[in-house]
Amino acid sequence: MATAWQRMAARALSALVGLAMIVGAAPAAWAAQLLDPAPEDTYYLIDVAEGQRAVGVAARDAAGNNYYCIQAGMLADYQIGPTSQVSDDDNARRLAWLYDTYRNADTQTHAALGILTQNLFGTQPQDWQRHLEAVKAKYPGAVTRAEALWRESSEHAPASLKVERTDAVALRGGNVRVRVANSSGKSIAGVPYTVTLEGPARFANGKSSVSGVSGTRETSHAWRATGAGPVSVRTTYQRHTLTRMDSKQDFLTYGLSDNVGGEAVTFTVRKDFTPALSTVTSRKVVDAGEKVVDRVTSAVSGEDSVWVPGLELRARGYYFAGLSSARLDMRFEPKAGEGTAAFLSRLAANGLKPVAYGTAAFTDSGQSVDAQAVTEPGGKEPYLTDESGGFGTWVWAFERDDQSLEAQEYVLKDWTSAFGDASETNSNRAKVAVDSTVTEHSADVGASLSDTITVSGFPDDHGTFAGDEELGIGADRQYARVSVWWSGDMDDPSKDDDHRPSSKEPPVEDEHHRLIGTWEYRAVNGTFKVGAGAPDAHGEAVHITAENHGWYVFVWSFDGDDRVMPHTSRYDDAWETVRVGEPWVPEEPEKPQEPPQTPEERLPITGVGEMVAVAIGVMAAAAVVGVTMFAIIKRRSL
Repeated sequence: MATAWQRMAARALSALVGLAMIVGAAPAAWAAQLLDPAPEDTYYLIDVAEGQRAVGVAARDAAGNNYYCIQAGMLADYQIGPTSQVSDDDNARRLAWLYDTYRNADTQTHAALGILTQNLFGTQPQDWQRHLEAVKAKYPGAVTRAEALWRESSEHAPASLKVERTDAVALRGGNVRVRVANSSGKSIAGVPYTVTLEGPARFANGKSSVSGVSGTRETSHAWRATGAGPVSVRTTYQRHTLTRMDSKQDFLTYGLSDNVGGEAVTFTVRKDFTPALSTVTSRKVVDAGEKVVDRVTSAVSGEDSVWVPGLELRARGYYFAGLSSARLDMRFEPKAGEGTAAFLSRLAANGLKPVAYGTAAFTDSGQSVDAQAVTEPGGKEPYLTDESGGFGTWVWAFERDDQSLEAQEYVLKDWTSAFGDASETNSNRAKVAVDSTVTEHSADVGASLSDTITVSGFPDDHGTFAGDEELGIGADRQYARVSVWWSGDMDDPSKDDDHRPSSKEPPVEDEHHRLIGTWEYRAVNGTFKVGAGAPDAHGEAVHITAENHGWYVFVWSFDGDDRVMPHTSRYDDAWETVRVGEPWVPEEPEKPQEPPQTPEERLPITGVGEMVAVAIGVMAAAAVVGVTMFAIIKRRSL
């Protein structure tokens, strides 16, 4: 028994000696700053050339953290030395996760963790290779367990926090989607994280930061813009760390769960937006007395400006009319910070005041409205263009004070279009008036005919406007025309009245209607003499002769252009008509029949009797002439 007991004692003593060789034999190491020896169920003993060595937990501190050896050729003395954090990388995170996960594990698992520690962070690889061969020979299961643990760590150790996607709704709100991933990019659950917004945005909780715990799928956090500008999304998440202790034999132990920065993204947010309008006049040329309609299309100004869906905004239009061609070169744009009211006041100071108004409402960008000009703001009476003509142009505005309280949260200032934009400018055609009268309303064939024509209503500068391609408005027409028409019956003067002018429009030429001639005159205001040798627009003297009996009519006409409406005087205008008749030829008086005379015996002629006879003959002849002249005078007067 003694021999048996001695053998048992010898084995126990041998184990104690081996363990003592691991931790050293310095008595001073058992002072206050010492680690606790590892529990017996946390390591395997192996036999190597220098004696027995432990593979597994080497020591434990008062907090229960296990310490693993990284110097295979050194013996431990348990003395606590200075510590430092192991550089962060995937190996460190995975091993730290294993340390934390398997704090209280079986002996084989602790031995496997010891193997992984030496494989990854050992500083004496030659010594460790000898020890590892001994482990493989005696405890092959520990080596297999180490391989399994390492595969497991790759699935669960956090390697990154990804901002997977940012969804923005009109840059005013959206979601930040985050997930924690392992080294393979697979999402892992259970990792605490924090997301922080830096910039004009807040999460749904009203704060700039939100925290959570990762899941196997991405986690979404809603945000909303509070202003305009760039927003950076910063993320942190907890990762496991390793701590190195420098001692006679260096150790690794679990460090802590530390926050580390994840991915960051930056995007632009903008709560407000700047509405705008584009307009096109429905007609570039509008006649006097017609309505004015503008096609208005909503838009936004600026690439980061996005309309709030469904938010109604009201626009106002201001129509300016009666502008001369000289005003077309005048363009006014709102100044920076200048509101609509101030801009309109500046236009008024330059003699530009609106004569009509329009309104339009929109709930999104890209909508179009046909806005009709009315006589007063918010009124319903249509504005009709004036006969005086001139150019017209629109100024449109979104005025903040006109909007709802909700809309004012997003529309921070007025938007006003420029004055004089080509797309918003049209021509209101003037209406001319013609007053004329022929020199004589009746004449004989062969008479010289003439007319005096007074024209009004043309723009004062008519004939000088060369057109504007950008505006889409053509040049002035330079000339009006005066035509002279004849109507009647060439064969029978008594039937001339059957063809007396009785229609508004000139007739078609036929045997009873003929165009005598047409002459050009300047298309301007003024009084013009036509005929009687007066010159036309080209300086040529105009002579008009009534060559036939019938009716002669002067007709003034203008074909119209983009600034003046066409106009033709009436063909049946009595003031423009001359009645031409055949010249009157006096009829030969009939000789009175003399009664037959019976031959009488001729009395002897005395001096007195002969004189009396002569006197009587003269008186009779005078009476005949007098009657004839009276007849002529009477007919002339008819």
